[in-house]
Amino acid sequence: MFKNKKILAFIPARAGSKRVVNKNKRLFRGKPLFTYSVDVAMKSKYIDKVLVSSDSLEILELAYQMGCIKNSLRPEYLSGDKARIIDAMLYEVEHNNLEFDAIVLLQPTSPFRTVDMLDKAIEKYFETETSLITVLKAKEQPLFMRTIEDGKLTKVINSSSDVRSQDFRDVYKIIGSIYINNLKLIDKNTVLNENEIPFVIDDKFDVDIDTIEDFVKAEKEICI
Repeated sequence: MFKNKKILAFIPARAGSKRVVNKNKRLFRGKPLFTYSVDVAMKSKYIDKVLVSSDSLEILELAYQMGCIKNSLRPEYLSGDKARIIDAMLYEVEHNNLEFDAIVLLQPTSPFRTVDMLDKAIEKYFETETSLITVLKAKEQPLFMRTIEDGKLTKVINSSSDVRSQDFRDVYKIIGSIYINNLKLIDKNTVLNENEIPFVIDDKFDVDIDTIEDFVKAEKEICI
């Protein structure tokens, strides 16, 4: 709780994955991947309850043993590769009759968070109670990025690239390790990647595990 506002942590951890079988419960440094998100949420001084959403009984049982809300299986229509997190979130909130002021999304594929990072993000969110998302200062300038259409380079941004480097504006890329929203304001049209308030993190936390190669690389990182 933060200043009498109740906070729910939501961790989506479905069993299926196209690129890595059972990714969320695959062992990472000796523990199932999703448990890193649970650990951080449980240790936060502001998170009141933690809910894991999954189509795996094994994941849900382990989450319950760790202190999360006892939950039932996520429906099949919310468990496929095309299922949206916002839809699963809305389902779980209604299904479990959850009443909280804020909801914090912690994706299992971003295990390199710290409790301090999470708590500071929550504090920043409550400065305005405007939707928040973690971002990282980008090293690349979008002015120099192109797509290829019909064999020709096409600008991503419709601006002149004849700009001095000292005149560049800082740009930031979304790092989806922490999202915070007003639970009463989200609906099926909410796009979480369009959250407004930036919470800037260090580039050492820029780890998103989606492939076997990501697992191998992240094993060597020393972020946590």
